[in-house]
Amino acid sequence: MLFTSIERNFASIVADIAFGNPFLPRRVELEREALGDQFDPRTQPFWSWSLDDERDRPNVVALTQRIFDLTPKVRNELMQGATHATKDLELYADLVWYVLYYEHFAERNQNPVSPSDEARAWEQFLVSFKHWTESTGCKIPNCQHPEHVYACLHQVNRAFFNIFHCVLGHSWPICKLRARIWESIFTHDMRRSRNTLYRSMNEVTTLITGPTGTGKELVARAVGLSQYIPFDPKKKQFQEIESDRFFPLNLSAFSPTLIESELFGHAKGSFTGATSNRIGWLQTAGRYGTVFLDEIGELELSIQVKLLRVLQERQFQGLGENKTRQFEGKFIAATNRNLAAEIEEGNFREDFYYRLCSDVIETPSLCKQLKDRPSDFEFLVDFLCRRLAPGDHDGLRDSVVDWHENINRKQHDWPGNIRELEQCVRNIMIHNSYTPAAQTYEKSQQTLAKSIQEATLSADDLLAQYCLIAYEKHGTYEKAAKALGLDRRTVRAKSQLAKPTEN
Repeated sequence: MLFTSIERNFASIVADIAFGNPFLPRRVELEREALGDQFDPRTQPFWSWSLDDERDRPNVVALTQRIFDLTPKVRNELMQGATHATKDLELYADLVWYVLYYEHFAERNQNPVSPSDEARAWEQFLVSFKHWTESTGCKIPNCQHPEHVYACLHQVNRAFFNIFHCVLGHSWPICKLRARIWESIFTHDMRRSRNTLYRSMNEVTTLITGPTGTGKELVARAVGLSQYIPFDPKKKQFQEIESDRFFPLNLSAFSPTLIESELFGHAKGSFTGATSNRIGWLQTAGRYGTVFLDEIGELELSIQVKLLRVLQERQFQGLGENKTRQFEGKFIAATNRNLAAEIEEGNFREDFYYRLCSDVIETPSLCKQLKDRPSDFEFLVDFLCRRLAPGDHDGLRDSVVDWHENINRKQHDWPGNIRELEQCVRNIMIHNSYTPAAQTYEKSQQTLAKSIQEATLSADDLLAQYCLIAYEKHGTYEKAAKALGLDRRTVRAKSQLAKPTEN
């Protein structure tokens, strides 16, 4: 027999770990089951990155060592002709996947790799792969194509890095966000993804929702840059470079014509200013690229119709062209608007929405994060300070924390979320003060009242100041627009004109 009953139970738990979601509490529970008395109880209930603790996780070290002890023993049993059931071979294959990952990918740097380094890494991997599979004299399940195994493990490494090191915080809402991103990349069944779905996950559209300033583009990058990329064993290279595959477009910053040109491309002379042919991002993205449209709720209905065709048929035409092209990449959209309400008001097509919502990820507000785990305020401030003031981050962090505790008294709910927190840190770094929007709202009221008394405002200025006050009161342009009976774009544009320089 390949396994004793104890070893088989251990290997089964390892299989669940190897193909489970690493960001759910279940991962740590499985470590506890596998290690028993060896489990270090000081670990967090779920995985998250810490600023000052870059040491190996003791439970992962202990678990990996036990796997590295067991796998050679099972290999030797196979080589000696031990009787085995199909299930035992599958468990051995899962051990091999774990071993190959920790031998060749767990410590892999995320910086760009030169062709010679990639070729060398592949050759080293191939030696290990053959050692664990071909020399056993058995057909090991899911190990027939080493280049696919290499590509899968490389994808796991990229996805883990993009999520673990880029989505920060120790709160339960952030834990759920990390787990949701992982599922968006691999689905809830990672084995199915490895075996078949890796070919078609690019055809699944992802919609990211959540308040402004909560890192929706960061989530989009994590998903888009973690897609499966085939490895070419003859060239000893991946078919695409990861860093050249993400194409973001903020729709609120462009006119409809420019949006169409950016997305679909255009022929020379197709509109005023089109002095040459242009390739759009839908074509540039290729098979392994990602097109990300932020503020999808701002999209004109006419362009929604064109994008609906892209999502339904994976086809498009450039402006002024008759040629039909294929969109082969992944499509991700984001919005902070209530699309259901936009559909009710006729601003958003229902059929377009249902093409977007097969995979929805919601980013939590900073208020929700801090309500669940108040200590994350100092953690997030510390992270921002390390980036903004690397030579004196401790002093700046303490200043922000003091402001939060002594002046703000924890009453501010951070409607601008992480983006607002970063501006708070910058304000305190430069001016040693920060005025939250609630206090700005009171000042704006006083300023407007004084200007009205003195009759010094033009009609345009009056509307701009009023839009700004409505925005500061309601927290979002959408809510302000509804209260004023104006278009959201108008409220936003007027508010931006009226906004004073940041303190």
